[in-house]
Amino acid sequence: MDPGLEAAFKHVERLLYGDSGRLGLTIYDLERLVGYPARGEGPLSYTLPKTQALSGVQAVRLYYYPKDPNLQLIVEIEDREGKKHLRHFRWNGLTWEVPEGKRGELKSTEETPGLLKVGEDYFLGFPREEAVELEKEVRKGEALGAKYLLCPRCGARIFYAPSVRPEGVACPRCGNTTLLFKTLSGLEPHKDPLEALAEEQRALRKAIEELVAYLKRKLGP
Repeated sequence: MDPGLEAAFKHVERLLYGDSGRLGLTIYDLERLVGYPARGEGPLSYTLPKTQALSGVQAVRLYYYPKDPNLQLIVEIEDREGKKHLRHFRWNGLTWEVPEGKRGELKSTEETPGLLKVGEDYFLGFPREEAVELEKEVRKGEALGAKYLLCPRCGARIFYAPSVRPEGVACPRCGNTTLLFKTLSGLEPHKDPLEALAEEQRALRKAIEELVAYLKRKLGP
């Protein structure tokens, strides 16, 4: 492993778990660092200040997900070449642990996942299992605060992870490079396609019933 990256991993490991000289970072310490809840419901980020231990990498960032019980912390280390190495953690009440199915070994590396298509939307920078879960939340209208790029030409949406730099991303459907930055809010819930279809059918059935009743009144039985 590159010496600068290895030193950064060791620094983060000491930060999270502590050593003989200091206690480890608790979830309450993390909340103070990222400014939760004053800065919103997240995900929120904090970039570690440059130190000698981090001089061999471009940046180390902590991403906090306060509303996700399974994935509360992503540690991102950006090396000198701009590659991002991610680790996932969850607070168990006493210390940080690796969520099931995630990667939390600080001595190995994992690059940022690429673009995935799940359902009608695209997901950039998410492992497949996270993209599938987020897609479910989007359909149910429960992914408030999720950031995405909207293509004004074809309507495609690209949800991107906090670790992704979305500048310069092109629409995977039509190739348009002029995309709009959007955030899901309570004013624009995205309905499940099946539920939306059922609502349309109910509305159509009601309209037909009203039309039949009107014709019966006008024309007689």
